[in-house]
Amino acid sequence: MGRDSTRERDTSVLTAAARGLGQVLWMLIPVISLSFLAFVPATQTYWRARTAGWLAAAASLAAISAVTIGLTAADVDGSALGAPVIVGAVGGVVAAAVGRKIVFGTERPRVDPAVQRVLDERERRQAAREIAEHDPAMALELGIGRPDIPTTYDDGGLVDLNNAPASVIVHGLGWPPAVVETFVAERDARHGYASATEIGALSGIDPVLLERGADRIVVLPFLPSRGGRGVTP
Repeated sequence: MGRDSTRERDTSVLTAAARGLGQVLWMLIPVISLSFLAFVPATQTYWRARTAGWLAAAASLAAISAVTIGLTAADVDGSALGAPVIVGAVGGVVAAAVGRKIVFGTERPRVDPAVQRVLDERERRQAAREIAEHDPAMALELGIGRPDIPTTYDDGGLVDLNNAPASVIVHGLGWPPAVVETFVAERDARHGYASATEIGALSGIDPVLLERGADRIVVLPFLPSRGGRGVTP
């Protein structure tokens, strides 16, 4: 296990080093190409940013590159060629340095904590729902959909309509207490439902309520001893 961890760490370091070297070489394209390709970094940055400023920078450097190539092809005196080469190289490197973060995405947009919390809960609900679908016995043992019983498993806020007491359904799904009391009484009397579809067909619950809570509803095998009535204020 220690060797695997060391190997993974070494691989990560090498990957980061290779990525950094690649970015440095990318920034030096204007110099390495003697300004023939001075426009490349700015053009790639414009392709990502799509702003007028980057379009102007890319166009200007492309013009300088064209002049450099033209003077080289004409075999002009070296002093005449020096200016566009220097301007293109310096301008291209500066543009590359500024545009590097845009092209390589080294800065990720900050996610609002509230938004991230909702996204995390969705992922947990999806993971818990998969357990419920493929291994109902484990789901019952983990207490999925039952925040009223002691459990260390975080299901993201699921509600087990076959076993949760009325108070959990009211608080978890926001259903009216009177509706939930009736539902729980009928559920316990018939020893639960086979599925959410059966609940929709036989329980008399408003389809709007079922649809609104679909993301949080799970239906596990009915266990009379784990069910419960009564809405806690």
